[in-house]
Amino acid sequence: MNDKITTKFYWAVTLLATIGGFLFGYDTSNIGTDLGFIPFAKNIATTDPFVYGYLIAGASLGAAAGALIAALLTDTYGRKFLLITDAAIYTIGALLSALSVNLVMLLVSRTFIGLAVGADSAIATAYIA
Repeated sequence: MNDKITTKFYWAVTLLATIGGFLFGYDTSNIGTDLGFIPFAKNIATTDPFVYGYLIAGASLGAAAGALIAALLTDTYGRKFLLITDAAIYTIGALLSALSVNLVMLLVSRTFIGLAVGADSAIATAYIA
């Protein structure tokens, strides 16, 4: 194995592939700080415990589904294409979450974020290997 090739290339690939794990932790911790503002947010205000639970767990539920879906699609479309796709889905989910005008939009955006993170978790680990 050529050490010159592995050094820069593999560090770059590893860094890019581990961003998904970072985003999952970042997203999970960030929603906790936002929950205090939801009762006061216009068009999103709620005190329903189920909604609060889904706002936190929705990304994890989406991640489970995203990992399963990615496992099925990887052989058909390839890891590189799916990594790019799940980055786009995460970006869309994050933008929708930030710009949510009602509660349903916020819940759906949390699920999109979870789908992308779950897909990334399944694909990136195989990509690093």
